[in-house]
Amino acid sequence: SMLIASALGYAVVGVNMRGTGCSGGAFRYFEPLQSTDGYDAVETIAAQPWVEGGRVGMVGISYPGISQLFVAQLRPPHLVAIAPLSVIADTYKSTLYPGGILNNGFAISWATDRARDAQPGGQRWSQKRLDAGDQVCIANQRLRGQTPDMFALISDNQYYRPGVADPIAPRTFVDRITVPVFLAGAW
Repeated sequence: SMLIASALGYAVVGVNMRGTGCSGGAFRYFEPLQSTDGYDAVETIAAQPWVEGGRVGMVGISYPGISQLFVAQLRPPHLVAIAPLSVIADTYKSTLYPGGILNNGFAISWATDRARDAQPGGQRWSQKRLDAGDQVCIANQRLRGQTPDMFALISDNQYYRPGVADPIAPRTFVDRITVPVFLAGAW
């Protein structure tokens, strides 16, 4: 999608989630800070002189698609549309514990990969930046030790509890999204 957008004359910006790649902070899936980070990213990008009319759209698939729902519900003033692809309705009920049974296939392997990626230099490209002496990337790795143990979070929440599960379930807040949405899925 980045190549198509660029060919059509759109500026494209890639943003690392908090606690991944060379970003700062610690990673926890769909935490509220990711939503506010997204809000801030939209508004920061909108303020750039190369952004025509301050109009920002978002596009992404899977986690980068789902995260758009979290951002759009906050209604950043310069967000004009989103294109979330392959999203979920409920993190707990449809991904982690479908039918009340732990998804020890996709969900656990995904969590394992994200835990690895969230380590300092956990992604090959970020390790190359660290090895090359990128001081911003090096400094941004300092809070990675605060990344919560995702497997402890999973085992501590093996039963549905609305106070824990609902805030990370898009079905509970997508009605607050007011910008145009192009939603596509995959089976």
